[in-house]
Amino acid sequence: MRPHRPLALCLALVLAAAGCAGDGSTGLIASDGPGALDGELRVRRWSDARAWPTGRVPAAGDTVVIPAGTLMRLDVSPPALAGLDIQGVVEFDRDEDLSLSTGFIRIEGALRIGTLQAPYTKRATITLTGPTTGDAIPGMGTRVIGVFPGGELTIIGETRTAWTRLDATTLPGARTLTTSDDIDWRVGDRIVIAPSGFEPTQAEQRRISAVSGRTITLETGLQHSHYGDVQQIAGRPVDERAEVGLLTRNIRIQGAGTGLVDGVPVSPDGIGGHIMILAGATASVQGVELANMGQRGKLGHYPIHWHLAGAVPQQFIRNSAIWRSNNRCVTVHGTRQLEVRDNVCYDHLGHGYFLEDGAETGNALHHNLGVLSRRPAVADRLLPSDDRPATFWVTNPDNSLIGNAAAGSDAFGFWYALPDIPRGFSAGQPDRPTRTPLLAFTNNVAHSNRQTGLHVDDGPLADGTTTVTSYQPRAVPAQVSAVVPAYFSGFIAYKNSGRGVWLRGRDHYLTGAVLADNHIGATFASAMSYLTSSLVIGRTANAVTSRDLYRGFEFYDGPVGARDVTFAGFGGSGLIPWSALGFNRNGGSGNAFALSTLNGAQNLTFVESNALYIETPVRTKDGDKAAVFQDVTGSVTGTAGRWVTANTPFVTTADCTLRGAWNAQICPGPYLRAVVEGSGTTTPIVPVDIVRDGGASERFVGSGTSTSLVIFAAMPARRYDLTLGQVPTTLTLRLQEARAAEWLLFSVGLPERPVSVLSGSTALPEVATAALVAAGSTMAFAWDAGQQRLHVKVLVTSPSSSTQGSVTVRVRP
Repeated sequence: MRPHRPLALCLALVLAAAGCAGDGSTGLIASDGPGALDGELRVRRWSDARAWPTGRVPAAGDTVVIPAGTLMRLDVSPPALAGLDIQGVVEFDRDEDLSLSTGFIRIEGALRIGTLQAPYTKRATITLTGPTTGDAIPGMGTRVIGVFPGGELTIIGETRTAWTRLDATTLPGARTLTTSDDIDWRVGDRIVIAPSGFEPTQAEQRRISAVSGRTITLETGLQHSHYGDVQQIAGRPVDERAEVGLLTRNIRIQGAGTGLVDGVPVSPDGIGGHIMILAGATASVQGVELANMGQRGKLGHYPIHWHLAGAVPQQFIRNSAIWRSNNRCVTVHGTRQLEVRDNVCYDHLGHGYFLEDGAETGNALHHNLGVLSRRPAVADRLLPSDDRPATFWVTNPDNSLIGNAAAGSDAFGFWYALPDIPRGFSAGQPDRPTRTPLLAFTNNVAHSNRQTGLHVDDGPLADGTTTVTSYQPRAVPAQVSAVVPAYFSGFIAYKNSGRGVWLRGRDHYLTGAVLADNHIGATFASAMSYLTSSLVIGRTANAVTSRDLYRGFEFYDGPVGARDVTFAGFGGSGLIPWSALGFNRNGGSGNAFALSTLNGAQNLTFVESNALYIETPVRTKDGDKAAVFQDVTGSVTGTAGRWVTANTPFVTTADCTLRGAWNAQICPGPYLRAVVEGSGTTTPIVPVDIVRDGGASERFVGSGTSTSLVIFAAMPARRYDLTLGQVPTTLTLRLQEARAAEWLLFSVGLPERPVSVLSGSTALPEVATAALVAAGSTMAFAWDAGQQRLHVKVLVTSPSSSTQGSVTVRVRP
């Protein structure tokens, strides 16, 4: 039911049987009024008093209804209206500069400002006014343009150069800058220059006072330096040029404010305007400026928002600017196949380009720029994750992100926050985002973010909080099906205070990347995931703010590795020596989680770089003590097949060589993973003291947060004596990442003879002594009653078998 409109002013353009919604009056057709036909629409001009039943044009405070069957040409700027209800068509006259101020615009017909064939070239401004609370349109609130089923919003302004990059570095105080591309910008236009260092708030907005070719003169000088040179490093171009985005368009939609700052209305309460497009509506937006839009802390009230719109293959927002937003930037919610292209978003609260629930698929986000994504105050965060705002928040990988730039955020540039199933209003949809193939992530850039440039982890839960998330793409996401590797291609990340890239999952490839000037280049908390054909740089000539660096690539979890990668500029030192390679240490506190012994390096090149540094293990962190990787091709150590280990006796022998600059040892290897796990009781098994033959010992306190699981790097054909902190009901001994015929001899102290010793469901043969167990060619065990120790050989005959290399010891009934 349409709401009551006590001030509705009906057009005299409908049949006598029709009437204005909500006010009980009857529409009439003036007998002498003008009215040419445009198809089935009768055309009227807003300025013509004969078009209105009272004989006057709408006055300030009126709510105007444009009934179906009518095309109203807005040819004057009317006084401020209470509201505009469009059931027919409203078109802005092409020959006039126009402004429209109104409390709301409800569209069940069409609002048209220009067309693709004939873009609007004059200046048009829509200002959304009215109270900051209540429901001018039920369910949509106030200061809103609401596009309902069957409604059409077509706003096509001039197509401008949306954004480019600097062509030369600018210094503080400079009033001129040069762009890398031809531009069509004009005197009086406002632009934003992205930051070039680690500080996102060094983005600067300025007004143009003169343009000559690609040279721009600004009204006021710049406060910060902005980098504008392409460097050549290790034979490859390294592009850290600051982006420059155009904020001005000839069509502006804005929320009302109490004053102007930089030409934009200011709303101290954060209540700007907003646009909402519903299912069954159409919206084509191009060449539009949205300023002081979005409503702070209000769910669903964003600058522009496709809300549960379903498939929208012909709809778009292109070549537009959204700035000084109180709540997000572009929101795609329950919507598919939308085109978001060539836009600039500057200075917004919370996540920016926002794909909301996890059911958004097939959308194209191409060549968009986002600058300065701010953290909202606690009371204004729509989601807990807004505490870590991302310029691009993506909840389903089945979307295309190509050529975008995330240039400064209080947290992330690109955040793939993938839920296991869609959340919010999209709950119940069949999507499985954590298992859906990646449609496209190509040639994107992230810099000047306080945390990570590309973050693939931490998907949303039903309550809006996030949890550790493993992205594992499969051909048929809802089924056990073939792996579909995810390729993150051509990514550039620089000057990110945390990492350039963090990936969690499996079967990921970061390929053709350039990672430079980041605190850490890339960390993969993943399996079967690799950095390939990339360039990683410690420090470049871009000296716009600096901080202590760390390393280029970190081994973590696994198997992961770097292949065909060049590392350059890791020759410095800070709290620790900089290095191309290393292990994730969680900010220096150490790593408690198990690491793969199959982590590896292949075909690496080092230019003016320390190849590796491994911190001394933290005694309370088991993962530190298992830090090993294989130098597959010899590009790190000089000898193919060698292993590099932490500098700790437990994983080294007399055959290893200490490399002091690395704080690491080079060893002949090989290594495998040994797993000791207790079950059948809540009693933990830690601490577990392990002594290797030869006398090297180590205490293990649990893998990750577990107290019943210990995982360590071991050398095949060696004996390991275990003393458990507490003895479980059942003890499992497993070998992982071993090759055929590799084995370990475990000697475990137990309080009594075990009830059973099984491999799968088969009982192991018992022999008389530990020596016989070790000498045998098959798995067997011996019980030493005097020492109360179980000696058992665990052997791998087929690495692909799930039961090979595993022994279960039933300690007590």
